Amino acid sequence: MAAIYSGIHLKLKSSRTPWEEKLKLARFAWISQQCFLPNKEQVLVDWVSHVLTGYYGKKLDLQQNLVEGLWAYLDDILHSKKLQNLLNQGKTLSLRFAVAQIINERISACASGTSLDISTALSCCHGILSSSMLSVIYATKYELMVELLNRLCQLASVQLRLQGPEQPLKRQVFEVLLLALNSYLQVQKQQSNPNRVFAQVTAHLLQPFLLLRHFLTSRNWTAEDDPAIRHHLSKDIRAKVDAVLQSALFVTEHLQSYKEELLRVKEGPGTKKAPVTKALLSPVSTILAKLTDTKSCDPALRFALRVNSIPVLFRFALEAFCKGPENKVVGFHMLTRFFPTLGFSEELAKKELSSPGNWSMALLALENLLNLSLSWDLYNVAADRFQHGEAQFQFYREVAELLSNHSQPTIPAWYRCLKALFALNHLIVEPDLDGLVSSAWIDADCVEPRVMKAREALLAVLLQTYAKLRQLPRLFEEVLTVICRPAADELRQPVLSAGLSRNLSQCLLDIPPSQSLEICSLILEKCRSFLLPDLEGQDDLALKLLSLSVLLHAVLFNVKSMDNSTPPPVVKRSQCIMGELLAVIKSLLDLLQGPFTDALWFKKTAEGALLLTYTWVEVDTLFQMHCSKYVSQVRPESQSSHLEGGTSFLPGVKEEDWNVILSKATQCGSLGQLLQELLALQKMKQILLKMDFVSNASSEETLRSTAGFILRSGKSALSQTNTDQWYGEIGNVDVNTYPVAHWFLVTSNLALISPYLCEEDLSHIASVLLSSVLHKGVVDGAEDQGTCLSVPLISRHLLGDIMLIELPSLYSAFIRSLSQRIVGILRGSNQGPLSQVLLRFVQASGATVRSEEEGSETTSKMNDASPAWKRLESIAREVLISSNACTAISLPKSQLESLMNLLPVTRALNPDGMSPEDHSECFLLLFFTATNVRPSCDTESTKTLELLKEVYVLLASLLSGRNMGSVLKVVHGSDLLEAAMTSLFSLSDRGVSEAVDSSTWLAFLQAVQQFLRGLIQVIINRRKSVRLNLEKFTSFMVTSDMAASILSREKLGTRKPGSVQLLLASLTTLCKAMIVDHSSSKLLESTMTGLLEKAIATMGPLIQNVLKSQSCGLLGQSFSVNVVTVLLEAELAQSSSKPPEAGSLRYIGLYRGFTQQILRELSSSPRPMDFLHSALCFLQAFYSAAEKTKEPGLDELFIAVVQSLKKLLAAPWISAGEIHELEDPLSKLLAQLVTNSTREQFHVILMSLKDGLGSAWLWSGRHGEVLSAVTLTRLVVLSPLNDLSSKAFWFMAPQIITNLVFIVKESSKEVSLTAGFTVPVLEALRAVLRQGEGRLSNPHHVAMVYGALQSVPLEHLSVEDYYTAFQAIHEVLFAVIQCHPKVMLKAAPSFLNCFYRLVVSIMHEGRQKGEGEKGSDAEFEVLLKCAQLVERMYTHIATAAEDFTVLSSFIVAQYVSELQKVTLYPQIKRHLTEGVYKILDLCFEQDVKFLNTALQMGVKEVFNELFANYTRYHKTQRQGEEKYTA
Repeated sequence: MAAIYSGIHLKLKSSRTPWEEKLKLARFAWISQQCFLPNKEQVLVDWVSHVLTGYYGKKLDLQQNLVEGLWAYLDDILHSKKLQNLLNQGKTLSLRFAVAQIINERISACASGTSLDISTALSCCHGILSSSMLSVIYATKYELMVELLNRLCQLASVQLRLQGPEQPLKRQVFEVLLLALNSYLQVQKQQSNPNRVFAQVTAHLLQPFLLLRHFLTSRNWTAEDDPAIRHHLSKDIRAKVDAVLQSALFVTEHLQSYKEELLRVKEGPGTKKAPVTKALLSPVSTILAKLTDTKSCDPALRFALRVNSIPVLFRFALEAFCKGPENKVVGFHMLTRFFPTLGFSEELAKKELSSPGNWSMALLALENLLNLSLSWDLYNVAADRFQHGEAQFQFYREVAELLSNHSQPTIPAWYRCLKALFALNHLIVEPDLDGLVSSAWIDADCVEPRVMKAREALLAVLLQTYAKLRQLPRLFEEVLTVICRPAADELRQPVLSAGLSRNLSQCLLDIPPSQSLEICSLILEKCRSFLLPDLEGQDDLALKLLSLSVLLHAVLFNVKSMDNSTPPPVVKRSQCIMGELLAVIKSLLDLLQGPFTDALWFKKTAEGALLLTYTWVEVDTLFQMHCSKYVSQVRPESQSSHLEGGTSFLPGVKEEDWNVILSKATQCGSLGQLLQELLALQKMKQILLKMDFVSNASSEETLRSTAGFILRSGKSALSQTNTDQWYGEIGNVDVNTYPVAHWFLVTSNLALISPYLCEEDLSHIASVLLSSVLHKGVVDGAEDQGTCLSVPLISRHLLGDIMLIELPSLYSAFIRSLSQRIVGILRGSNQGPLSQVLLRFVQASGATVRSEEEGSETTSKMNDASPAWKRLESIAREVLISSNACTAISLPKSQLESLMNLLPVTRALNPDGMSPEDHSECFLLLFFTATNVRPSCDTESTKTLELLKEVYVLLASLLSGRNMGSVLKVVHGSDLLEAAMTSLFSLSDRGVSEAVDSSTWLAFLQAVQQFLRGLIQVIINRRKSVRLNLEKFTSFMVTSDMAASILSREKLGTRKPGSVQLLLASLTTLCKAMIVDHSSSKLLESTMTGLLEKAIATMGPLIQNVLKSQSCGLLGQSFSVNVVTVLLEAELAQSSSKPPEAGSLRYIGLYRGFTQQILRELSSSPRPMDFLHSALCFLQAFYSAAEKTKEPGLDELFIAVVQSLKKLLAAPWISAGEIHELEDPLSKLLAQLVTNSTREQFHVILMSLKDGLGSAWLWSGRHGEVLSAVTLTRLVVLSPLNDLSSKAFWFMAPQIITNLVFIVKESSKEVSLTAGFTVPVLEALRAVLRQGEGRLSNPHHVAMVYGALQSVPLEHLSVEDYYTAFQAIHEVLFAVIQCHPKVMLKAAPSFLNCFYRLVVSIMHEGRQKGEGEKGSDAEFEVLLKCAQLVERMYTHIATAAEDFTVLSSFIVAQYVSELQKVTLYPQIKRHLTEGVYKILDLCFEQDVKFLNTALQMGVKEVFNELFANYTRYHKTQRQGEEKYTA
């Protein structure tokens, strides 16, 4: 056979052999073991390499399909297992360099736009680079590797640039590129000449790398893009590109070259020169020349590429050269060289910064450069001034001047650049403060949210800086100067936004009061000297006046309030300011005394005057209340005039003049109207402050008229629901935002004004509240962190506020308004007689109001003779008549949806806050709705069921209130129950329950049961006519015509399944209610025993008939099991007074058969969760009954149940989450099994646990068996064990702990098992440790859990899995420290290592990330919970283990060492820091000195900052608390 194939080599070389035949022979020779050639593999590789080289060298003329076959052949060789085996055996195989050159050329041709399929060539490249032996052709020829990277970067950039679904990204290109980058990094490390590397990278790789990086970061990823490229490959490639650039361009060997170019200094004679390489010539210039090369890339991309690359290169330079303080100046001079390339030079600015898009990119790059300079601390003010002649200051001043001269107030980055300059040194920007205030504050007109956010951040820094410098008046001088300049004031935005007001408020609290008063004085001086003389007739001056009034209002409202400890000079200055303000107000009022004009100046002057007046009145009143040294200019007789209805607040202003001003201001606009309401509210406050405790008739009348004025002045504005948003600034009130401001004023002062409002006004508030709550135009998530207000949002908050309940008259009005709205919808269907019943509800509402007005005492005592209660009795009778008559209201779709929208509002009502009349009326209206509303057509039956389900849920909630018995005052409970069941049977007969296994019907049935249970419980709890009501209802359920037709065996098959299900559900509910209260009293016990006997006699045969009929399958497994369970419990309760005899249960055969069926089906195949829940409850009830009745075969039943539970928990179709859902019935069933178990029975459980926790199951991959045993272990240890069982379990506990620890360690090797397997094992371990307190005698058995906790993975997990693992580890540690403190102290280092792992993990996950890496808000909340767990552990260590003081300094050192490496989110850092503060409480002075000595420099700074904050905030607070602690 060998002779046959020995001539293949000659045939491959022969020119006579056809090429197709040669390729076939070559393929055969590679795969055949019968072809013998010396060095066959190398011969074949050389042959295909030679042919490809000849073709691309124009020496061979081959067909294209043959060339593709050659490439495929080479690819098969490179990826074959045969080749891998040969290489692993140590055999050598080499490729020609020409092959690598051909691959590079093919990639280059494709990147240049030639339509080629290079997937095979890329695959060959991948195979070459993947093999360390074959990749030698690239590794030994550095230039070839550089060329390959260049070509691959160009190809990847071309793909990334072609955006769109028609040009999908090829994953193969990026995989090969990543592999090439990894190979290149290894090759670059082996280069001995860094200058050569620098030259090659700058010449061939710098531009392609930066272009590729630009496309990766700026691409708009779409759903069509491969997720692997977007989420993994792109990040890995970017990281490798960064590593190449940094290691090639900025290495320590080149530092001297950079210094020589940047600093222009020559080495001294004693300086030691670099021993290996010659210095580079102008490396910065080389890099910049490559960046600014106009021929290197597309002109459309040139500017974007340059400005996006500069910050990246600058960061690389800082990371390489500026880690120590000695080279900071190099970093600064690098910045000065990079800055002009952003286009800010004169010649470049004209060309490249002509478009806003380029400006935005340039400013973003400048922002990054300035932030890098700030974070790397390049600018030291003292060193720059004394050592470098303020070189840095002058440079930053030039930047500031450029930003000021070319202001870009529509670009957010412009504001952030100025903010960074402020952070460097406020003196940099101060010479341009005038222009900054104008461009960024007063004259800024862009309202885009991103711009507004950046602008507010800049102005916040501006205010905070000048407040810290105690120069806030100096800043306000500039602000006032800019405001008073000639400008188009009507185009200006309001001078204060909501965010700016908050920052100003904080700054005013931080500065001395004298400076706040100085600001007020400056504002008043501007008003007097600049505005008042020429105000009349000048629109622009009036607008400026209003702006100054808003500023003065903000300052005075946020200045520190005076009290009796305020220094007299401050009090005197305040009185002077108030006097000056009063003089300005009077001057403005004099201007307004003339005839009214519709001119703008008149309106704005009036608004400014009213705003200043309101400010003066509020501040004057506040100063009077809190500071006895302050003397108000208001005379006492003026103050008392308000008690008689006076309106003027200002001394020296006559009543008639003030009334004239108010009448004119009413016509001036929305702001004036709101200010009048505020003044009226202030008037009410002053009256209430001055009133005696004895009621004054004139004062009461004044309060009523004033409260009515406040409400009615904005009544027309709220006639239609307003969805505009208002940020709470009084200066921003206009026609659109006035309704929000007015509604906010009314709702926030309801406690003050509602007692003085008439019925009509209360109804108006209730109507607006209801209409706005129902409005769906505004989503809560749109509000800006609670600062943005809208009418619907305010109403929703009010509806959920307890304050509304504390205003009974308003709450009652709202309930009436809601009831009237429901009645209006129901009457809209025009249903004849039922419409008259509904009309009685409206009449009853009015009667209730009149009854409340006649006397609240009568109402509170629920006097039966009151008219309201008589009307409610009449309504109840008519409701029962309509319900029993089965009359129907068919609602069309629109009315059905309207009613559905009202029900959530009804659900928000608090039953405990209702009056008894309102409670009863609401209940009767909802009951009428539930018993009379029917679907209008078959298509609406599902929606009608959903509606009725909600109504029955609401009825059940009303039955749980403190007035739950009030409705039974007007109607018998049994009548309600009978009417409800009559209606429900009628509803079922109409066909709405055809699909009784649908989720909608089952949810409806549960709501009906909830209502019936609640009403029966109310009947029992009232202890009035209990026997009469229950006997009547039980008789109705057993003997009524409907029940009889259902119970008839002949007619059972003809009845709709829904009717049968309703009857069984109602009987089940009745029995369960009677079972609960069966033994509460002797009288009830005898009554309920008889009723249970009657119910059992009905239910038993019915259930048996149903189970034998075809209806059984329709009723559903879960429902059937629930019914049989209740029947069993009812029999047990009914026979509890009898002696326990074997077989005393009437339907024992049914129960036995049911038990056997359940045990067979429990784990045989996937089952619904509701069935499993019901089955476990039945098993518990049956086992309890078997114990009480001494059922034979109890031991066999015990074993069968245990085995079924084990199979269920080990079933492959049940998940860990589903097991958690079943935990409650499982624990109850196990508790029933083990509480009275014998030694032999409990031995069965222990053997089952021992078998399931064995290592064999784990090694064989049957994790379900292990998880079953783990779950049973946790449930058993938490069950109440008798003495024998407890001794047996804790005797075996050490072996259980050992097995659990082993399982944790083994499962931790697979990250995918963490959440579903490892965490449940940890939970079981925690339960054993907690219950083992005082029982586990050997501390080794506790300490061994530390090793298991160290192995649990916390990396590469989803956020949900991460939290479960984190919490599980924490809880086990917490169980150790809480239940086994001595063990913890003996093995403190091991404990701390486990805990420190949690600390490091949350600090890594909670670090601040870039935009592309940020997770969702939900993920952040999970991390916040983990941080809270760490804080909890720190706190417990500090409080529960005082012996930890020895290791407290070690704990702190670990924390600050890790903190120095990351920048945490503030919320996460706050929790961690609070926990560490508790550890610092344990540290003594020598511990602090030790930390200051032992920590490294960077870590020491972090510790000093931490300790300073601890001393300033936490320690003082703790000492203050200890001072008042007994």
